[in-house]
Amino acid sequence: GYGVFTADQSTLWMEGNTVTGHQLSGVNVQGEGSRATLLDNVVCECKANGFMACAQAQIYMERNMVSENGDAGVSVCDSGTQAVVKSNTITKNGLVGVYVFDDASAVVEDNDLRENAHLALSVHKDCVANVVSHGNMA
Repeated sequence: GYGVFTADQSTLWMEGNTVTGHQLSGVNVQGEGSRATLLDNVVCECKANGFMACAQAQIYMERNMVSENGDAGVSVCDSGTQAVVKSNTITKNGLVGVYVFDDASAVVEDNDLRENAHLALSVHKDCVANVVSHGNMA
């Protein structure tokens, strides 16, 4: 299953934890009104994504180490979902470092996105106007 899972109207403050080796995503935040602040965590070796935000959730993540997950290090999807991904190390994931799709919005800044299998940052064409990216190492 998931390492950490939240759903509609939930609030999560996660700081200084290690989440590793789960069959699905390490941390999944989803649902309208759900909010998460993710600071100084290590999320690695999960079969799917390291972090997943979807279904209108809002996340702020800073200074996390996200590596060696099977899919994306950070996946942000669905209209109304918003993410700030700042000053993280997101490396060596199976697909991409950060993946934004299905009309989601994201600010991706000052991250180390090197050594992911396919791309550092993947923004689907329906999200281009919703994503700001700068200062990342790729």
